[in-house]
Amino acid sequence: KARVLDGRVCKSAFSYTARFAMVRRTAEADMVRLKKYEFPIKRVARKLCLDPALIAAVISQESRVGLHLDNGWDPDRQKYGLMQLSRQQPQPFGAWDSEEHINQGSNILVLSINEVQARHPAWTWDQQLR
Repeated sequence: KARVLDGRVCKSAFSYTARFAMVRRTAEADMVRLKKYEFPIKRVARKLCLDPALIAAVISQESRVGLHLDNGWDPDRQKYGLMQLSRQQPQPFGAWDSEEHINQGSNILVLSINEVQARHPAWTWDQQLR
């Protein structure tokens, strides 16, 4: 969206296009670490009928594929694992970087997407996913 500032039109630094470009750069930087989880991600994706790239994107954005974690925890010790499950979620399954954990986080993702689809059936898939 454009804003007017002192009579000039400028694009917000946090526009959708800018965020998308930033996400893409982050994901590209995380590709080396994501390779370690390629097969667990693909197995979980196949089981849940998800695109493996979606799971990988969540892992990249939530924890930078573990780069920012201390023993699986975020710096504030409020979220756990590659997919950053909050303390409000049920007990995490498996180790923070295990296939079980990826499966649990992906199941939560599917439930969340289903909730948005139920509330907004007229939205496109992209809108629902966003």
